[in-house]
Amino acid sequence: MAYFLSTLFGSIIPMCVTALVTMAITLIFKTSFTTNFAQGVISAFGAYAVSSVMTSNGLSIWLALPVGMLVSMLIAIVIDVGIFRRGRYVNALGKQIITMGLISIVVGATPLVFGIVTPGFTPFVKGLISFDLADGNVSFPKNSLVCMAMTIVVIALIFVLLRFSKWGLSVRATASNEYVAGMMGINTHIVTAVSWGLAGALGALAATINASSGNSVNIYFMTNYQVFAFLAGILGGFSTFHGPVIAALMIPLANNLVQYVVNTMGKPELTGWSMVIVYAIALVIIFFKPQGIFGKKIAKKV
Repeated sequence: MAYFLSTLFGSIIPMCVTALVTMAITLIFKTSFTTNFAQGVISAFGAYAVSSVMTSNGLSIWLALPVGMLVSMLIAIVIDVGIFRRGRYVNALGKQIITMGLISIVVGATPLVFGIVTPGFTPFVKGLISFDLADGNVSFPKNSLVCMAMTIVVIALIFVLLRFSKWGLSVRATASNEYVAGMMGINTHIVTAVSWGLAGALGALAATINASSGNSVNIYFMTNYQVFAFLAGILGGFSTFHGPVIAALMIPLANNLVQYVVNTMGKPELTGWSMVIVYAIALVIIFFKPQGIFGKKIAKKV
């Protein structure tokens, strides 16, 4: 039981990071109709900004975080206004290629802006929570609970805004049909710019949470979570906002549980295959549910 609980508590940070990145990618996908392959490096750039502010100004991670989120937000808005707005009628493949090109730009700009350094981070809260069970001790960082609370509040707020605010109605209308939304008086340019900006801020928050847990930071350290987010979108169903986020919670948890199972079976050599097994399970689910677990089949009238 102690090992099982340790596995669950160890899944908190990956679940938080994956959920935030997935929410960001879903917002862009629903409003700009493309998968943003540059989300990972934009998020990492925001984390570099957080670390730079902490180092140069001696600020705490709490005060530096809004700066990093603002930096990523501005980068994302510039991308939408300066690139995607001018190429809004580019086909889906073309838009994806554009985001791939943005990866090279952000990766090249990072050392020019911040220098060739390894960013340093501190946890939001220091210390461990520890308790004993009959079969062993269970301990996990207090930082994990703080990050979980921040993630829940942020994602819950976004869903409340999507459901009850004028902005949320505009996003849902644009996601349904951008052309018709524009005819109904919705400024789709503002909708997409705000969505990109919010996605950038969410990415910086996710990257900072990831870095605060002690993980090594570099410009590519969010790439795996970006891949998880794409998988979550397909598995949960991009036709909804909540489906990808729920799937985003399932993927890192499933990965850790697979590692738990193979270790308890006495097969530690299989831990490197844990994500492969999760992908295989996801492929089976998608085979029977092509629209995703929570996806809806959209019927188009002709």
